[in-house]
Amino acid sequence: MKILLINPYIYDVSAYGFWSAPLGLLYMGSIMRMNGADVRLLDCLRVDDSKGRPDGRAPFLKKKVENPSVVRGVGKRFRRYGLSPEEVSRELRAMEEPDLVMITCIMTYWYLGAREIIDLVKDAFPTAKIVVGGNYATLCYEHAVREMRHADLVVRSFEAERFYRWVQEKCNFPLAAKLDPMDLTNLPYPCFDLYGRCRFVPLLTSVGCVYRCSYCATAYLQPKMIRRETTDVIEEIRHWHGLGIERFVLYDDGFLFQKESHAKPLLRGIRELPFEISVYNPNALNATMVDRETAALLKEGGFREVRLGFETSDPGLQKRTGGKVRTEDLERAVDWLWRAGFVGSQVVVYVLTGLPGQRHEGVRATIDYLQGLGVRVHLAQYSPIPHSRLYDEHRGEARFPISEPMFQNNALFPFEWEGFTEGDLNALKQLVREYNGGIGDGEGDEREE
Repeated sequence: MKILLINPYIYDVSAYGFWSAPLGLLYMGSIMRMNGADVRLLDCLRVDDSKGRPDGRAPFLKKKVENPSVVRGVGKRFRRYGLSPEEVSRELRAMEEPDLVMITCIMTYWYLGAREIIDLVKDAFPTAKIVVGGNYATLCYEHAVREMRHADLVVRSFEAERFYRWVQEKCNFPLAAKLDPMDLTNLPYPCFDLYGRCRFVPLLTSVGCVYRCSYCATAYLQPKMIRRETTDVIEEIRHWHGLGIERFVLYDDGFLFQKESHAKPLLRGIRELPFEISVYNPNALNATMVDRETAALLKEGGFREVRLGFETSDPGLQKRTGGKVRTEDLERAVDWLWRAGFVGSQVVVYVLTGLPGQRHEGVRATIDYLQGLGVRVHLAQYSPIPHSRLYDEHRGEARFPISEPMFQNNALFPFEWEGFTEGDLNALKQLVREYNGGIGDGEGDEREE
C-alpha cells in the first residue's frame, strides 16, 4: 500500500518555525512502514532556510491573504504560511497516486488549511482514502467531523485501534504491527528521514504530565504519564547523530518530574557520548525541580539554553493556574543555572499573558520582577484550549465565540477586556523587546508580528 503523509499549510495572524514538527504523524508513518507500506511525506508548512537561525528555528514561507470569512472583522490581518494551494496541487500531481492519505492538524485554529488540503487531494487522487488526525481532531472532534466531511475518517489521538481496524477493513491492508502510539518502548523512530535534510529532530522521552494546570489540555490528550528507558533515548540520539543530526528538541511536558530516575540518568548518558549535541526545550521546565546537580547536568548534557515556566509573580494567580512555581522556587533555579555556567539570554522564563480576567499591571509587575533576575522574558499568550479547566469555566466571557476553533488563536487576544486591552498588550511586548535586547545574545522568541 502507498501512503502519503501531509502536514498542511496554515492560516494565522503570526507564526514562526519554533522547532515545530508533525511528530505524531511521523510516528504513525513509521508504524505503517513497519507493516510494509510505502510511505511518503508532503510537508506544506515549509520554512525559509535562508533566514534560519543557528539553533534550527526558521521563519515559515508566508503570503498575505484575505481573511477567512469566519474571522473577517477581527481587526487583524491573516497570512498563509507554507506552500500555496497551487504549489501543493503541482506537487501532488507530480506524485504517484497513493492508496491512503494521512493528514494532521496540529493547532485547533489551523483547521482551514487541512480542509483545503482534503479538497486538493480529492482533486488530484479521486480514489485515495483520506484520514484526518492530530490535536485539532482530538480536541474539537465534533467540529472536525463536520468540517472535514470529505475525509473518509476523522480519528482522535487515543483511537489508534479504531484507525487500524479501519485500514484493514476499508483499505484491505493487513496490519501485523498495531502499535499503541503511547507505548514509547516499542515505537519505531519517527520517519524524519523522509525530509531528506533535517534542521533538528524532536526527542520524546515521556508523554503526559502529572500536573493539572488550568490552562492546559495535556491531561485530556494523554491522561497517563509514560516514560521511555534512558538507554532507548540515548540509542535514538546515536541513530540520528549518525545521520548528521546535531540539534535535538525536547517535546516533554514533564521532563524533570522524578528527575533522579529519569532526567538525571539521561543527561549523564548524553554527557558521556563521544560527540556533542545541542538540546532545546520549547516546553518549559518546572523551576521547582532544578537543583544544583540538575543545573550542572543540563549544561553538561548539551542544553544551549534553559526555558522555565513561571506564569506570574502574583501569588493568587499562581494558585489559580496550578500553583507549580513560586517566586522563591524560580529564584533558586535561576541561581543554580547561573552557577552552572549559563549566562545572559540563555535562561528564558515564560510569562502567561491574556488570561481571563488578568490585569495588565500584574503582567508588568512580573516582567519587572524578572528583569531584576537578569533572565530573558518570553510572553506566552493564552490560548483557550478545549477540555481545559479555564476554557470550560470562562468560555462565556471571551469577546469571540471560542467554540469556533479559529477564535481559540491567542493572536486574536480572545479575553481582552477593559483591564487588559490590545494597547496594553502591545506596550508589554515592546517593553519585553527592549529589555531582552539589552541582555546580550538573545535572538528573540516572539511569534512574528
